[in-house]
Parts: sequence; C-alpha cells; structure tokens
Amino acid sequence: MTIKWSRGNVHLILSWIVVGILGIVEGLYGRTQYYGDWISYLNVSWAVTHLDWREIFNPFWNPGYPALVAGARALAAPTPDGEWYAITAVNWVIYLVAYAAWRGLIRSALALYWPGSLALGKHPFTVWIGVCVFLGACLALDSVSAACPDLLVTTGFLLASGLLLSLIRRKDLLTATLLGLVLGLGVWVKGVFTPFACLFMLTLFIYCCMRGGLWKSFGAVAGTFGVLFAVYIAGISWSYGEFTLGASGALNVPWHVNELPHLTNWQGGPAQFGRPIHPTSQLVAGLPVFGFGTPFHTTYPPYNDVAYWYKGFKTFFSLKMQLIAMGRSLWSLQQILKQHPTVLSLAAALLFIVARRSWRASLLRTIIRVWPLLLPTVGGFATYFIVHVEDRYLSAFVMVIALLTWAPLLDATLQSRRLLATALVIIYGAGALGELAMTDGPSFVAAVNRSDFHDDPKWRIADALTASGLQPGDPVAVIRDSYPTVRVSWAYVSRLRIVAEFGGLPYRIEPQDRNRLDRKDEVLWPNFSETFWTKLTAQQREEIMQAFHQTGARAVVSLAMPNIQPGPGWVALKGTPAWLYKFDDVVNKSTIASNSLSDVSTVPRGIPYPPFDQEERSHGDYCGSPRSRSGIAG
Repeated sequence: MTIKWSRGNVHLILSWIVVGILGIVEGLYGRTQYYGDWISYLNVSWAVTHLDWREIFNPFWNPGYPALVAGARALAAPTPDGEWYAITAVNWVIYLVAYAAWRGLIRSALALYWPGSLALGKHPFTVWIGVCVFLGACLALDSVSAACPDLLVTTGFLLASGLLLSLIRRKDLLTATLLGLVLGLGVWVKGVFTPFACLFMLTLFIYCCMRGGLWKSFGAVAGTFGVLFAVYIAGISWSYGEFTLGASGALNVPWHVNELPHLTNWQGGPAQFGRPIHPTSQLVAGLPVFGFGTPFHTTYPPYNDVAYWYKGFKTFFSLKMQLIAMGRSLWSLQQILKQHPTVLSLAAALLFIVARRSWRASLLRTIIRVWPLLLPTVGGFATYFIVHVEDRYLSAFVMVIALLTWAPLLDATLQSRRLLATALVIIYGAGALGELAMTDGPSFVAAVNRSDFHDDPKWRIADALTASGLQPGDPVAVIRDSYPTVRVSWAYVSRLRIVAEFGGLPYRIEPQDRNRLDRKDEVLWPNFSETFWTKLTAQQREEIMQAFHQTGARAVVSLAMPNIQPGPGWVALKGTPAWLYKFDDVVNKSTIASNSLSDVSTVPRGIPYPPFDQEERSHGDYCGSPRSRSGIAG
C-alpha cells in the first residue's frame, strides 16, 4: 500500500510539472496583442487602480478579473512590458488553481458516489487521463494567454461543482458558505455566472426536496451568495443610472438572437430596435465618421463602454429568430468539433461507450446517479446554446462530461473493462496531442524561435506612436484598416485615447449568416483606409480631418496607406504600415487632406461609401481569444 501511495504521488507531482510548464509557455507565447474584450477588461483594471468607481462597476465588463490584474500590475514594472508579464502571471496562477479544482472535483465525485474507489484518484490512469482532458480544455478551448476572465469562469464552475458534491456528502455549513462565496464571486467575474449560480442553487434545492437534511446548508449558500450579488447589483445599477442585473446578457440576447446591429456606433434602427438615448456622434453626414470623446476616457469608448451607447434600445421575443439563433449555435458546434481534437475525442469516447450495450447501460446508470453534477453542466451549456456558442465557453462542460465517460470503469461487474480503459487512454491521449499540435502548436513554435509580442505589428505601431512624441492619455482619431474595429491593441499599449474614427460601422448578422466562415464570396471587413484615400474626394477628406480636429484629437492615425502620397503633414511610422498626422505640427490646415492623384479627387461627393446605417459585410474575430472564430461580448 505504501508503494502504491508513493507511485500515485509521483504521478501527481509529474502531472503538475507537465501542466505548469505547458501553461507558462502558452501564456508567454500564445498571444501577441490585446483583443477587443481584453482591452475593455484592462480598462476596468485601470479604473480599479485609480478607484474610478463608476468605471469599476461598468455594467458590461465585470470587475473581478480586472481587480486581479490591477493587483499584479502594481507589483510589476510600470511599463507595457511589465503589465504584459503581470497579466501572464495572473493567468498562470488562475490556470493552476483550475487544475487544482479539476483534481478536487474528481476526488469529490469519487468520495460521494464511489467511496470504495477513492484511492483511484491517484491511479496513473485517472491522473493522466485527467491531464489530457485538462490540457485540451484549458490550453485550447480556454487559454492561459487570453487577457479575459473566461479561464476564471471555468475555474469557478469547477470549484462550485466540487463544493456542491462535497456539501451533499458532508452536510456542513463551512462547505455551504464556501459554495455561496464561489457563486457570489463568480458574478463579480462575469455576467454569465448569474444563471450558473441559479443552476447550482436550483440543483441543491431539488436535492433538498428529494432527500432533505440540507435546508440549513441551502440557506447558508443562498445567504452568502445573496450578499455578494446584492452589493454587485447595487454597484452596477448606480453606475448605469437605473436598476439593472447587468448589461452583458441584456445586450447579447438582442445582438445574437434578435440581430440588433452591434458592437460600435449604432445610430438607431431598424425600427423594431428603436434608437439609443445617447449614440456616438456622426460627424459627417452620409459617411462613417464618428466621434465619442466624451463622457468617457477609455481606450476605445464605443466598445469599452458599450452599455452607455446602447442605452434605450428595444428588445422583443421572436420564436423564429430564437430558432435561427439555435441553428447558428448548432453550426458553431460542428465547427468547434472539427477544429478542436479535444471536443472530437469526447464525442468519440461517448460513441465508443454507447456502441456496447453493457457499457451504455452503465453510463446511463451513472448519469442518473450523478445528476447533481450533470444538471448545472447541461443547464450552463443551454444558457450559451440559446444565444451564442464559442469554443472558449465550453471548457468546464467538456471536462465534466469527460469525467462521466470514465465512470463505467468503476463498475466491477462491467464486461471488458480493460478494453474500455485502453480505448479511453488512446482516445483522450490522441485528443490532447492533436490539440497541442493544432491549436497550441504556434505557441510552442514561437517559444522555440523566441518570437514574442514585441514582434507584433500592433506593438510596433504603439512603439512608433510613443516615439513620435504622443503622450499617454492623448486623444487621437483613427482611419480604420481592414481589421475588426475593436482591434485597438496599438492604442492600449501606447495608452492613447481614440476619440473619433473613420469606419466602425455596426456589425450585422443579416442578411447573410455571418457565422458561416466558409463563405468565400463575402468581404471579411471593409478596408476603410482604402476607401478614405482612394474613394473620397479631397474635399471630403478635408471635411473629415477638420471634424477629427474639432473632437479634440491631437493626431490622426491611418492604420494603412494605399500606394499613394498622402500629402503634407503625414509621416510614415517606421517599420509599420501606419501613417501619422499631428495637427499641432502643421501650419496650413487647408492641405491636411490633399492628394496628388487627380483621378481620386474627381470622385463624386457622397457616392463612394454607403450611409452609416448600412450593414457591414464582416465576420468577426472581434473579441475573445486570437483563436476565436466569432464573438460574444462580456
């Protein structure tokens, strides 16, 4: 027995080493810039640093993860590099806590449902199958490198699942209080944890009704959660100006189900959605030129403070649109299945088990027996499915379902257990290796080549802007390129504030299904720089530049430049495709938009670009991780 215990500990220690090393490599080399959601959360982290309470209680971007980033940043070097490494350190710690929560969930399940098999928690099979599933879920579906709370949500869900099983077994108030604390803090991390918390408490309530004996514990869970939830709701309602349970769900449902034009610069319409109370300002009629310098001072207010700009929209229920949204979720799931070997391995394991009658019967008995573990998982997945599904939302659900596929092996009467065990090792091992190669392979290649974020074009733009004399906090305007509007990593790194832009039309799902990434006949994102420099007249360009100047912008950044001479005052940012125009460096403002190409200047006014409310033909890796194929905010 001592030898087996010792070997079990060795395998556990080795698993921590493997998980830790792979996590830090992916964390350091898995990203090279900040993406849409990430910058919004990081703006909240700066609000935490400066105790800006209205921005801390941003009704769309929850403050839990930003508070951790703010704490880590305070201990790091006060530079963009220092912040980058501080974020990586925070994410790596969260990742390790997630692994601890995963191992704790396995122990809790064994202790409650199979107490005679508790020692199997350290068996090499359990340890390494668990490692394979965890790596696939938390380095591929989630990732250490992503500067957002998704991995923290996964951690909270795993902790809550383990504590729920422990509470059912122990029936003590301490475990109940801890469960309520995890659920309450989860709401501070991300809006989706509100329905998750309700699912866990509903599960406990049903268990109490069926078995009894846990009513005091249920009261402790509900009471602890209720205090944290009430404080958070009071904070965001004060910041929003009226009572709200959070803007994330309230906006994501009309965005993804009702097809409300979304992300940035919505000016109102179609008619069923009404008009925003305070939209961003359209600076030039008939052209996609918007200003938004007040009342916020974040990197990119149209997205960092999206709840403010959308306040006043109308929502409605449409069964037809709901079914269409669920159809898009199904399509997204099959895409995820093709793109992620971890999800494919889970599907393969389930199909392998149901192929044999005795295995199928054992799995069904397990599902019925462990329903308190399964109900929050199924309900949590359904929460996403009825609105919008992405790979980064599925990690905790994949891990719990994978755990159920091992359970038939605990049935001593099961036939061919060795065959099933061998098959599961092969399936999940291949899934993990395939995931590490396909999804995380670029991170490991970058680590070998020592190619990190400093080599990213957006980082070089930020360095060039800083070298140009622009100071942190300076307001700038931007002429967009063909990348998603919310890709403003260069502005965040240089600590500039975007107060106006050419481009940034609201994103629309209709008339095409924009989740159909296999379409080859649609333009991904319009090249607004191409439009500005080659489709507008000199008079239009001058009008736009003057409008930029009137917003208080100190400079204009053109993120791309066609093969033309832009005119006096424009300076190329060395080593980047971007150009810079500083208003205070040019005396003759009448030449700011001149262009030497005579054929360009003859384009009729108002013809080259559609009105601002025409939908943008776009797909979007506009938020989420760099591997995301589409996005849901918040």
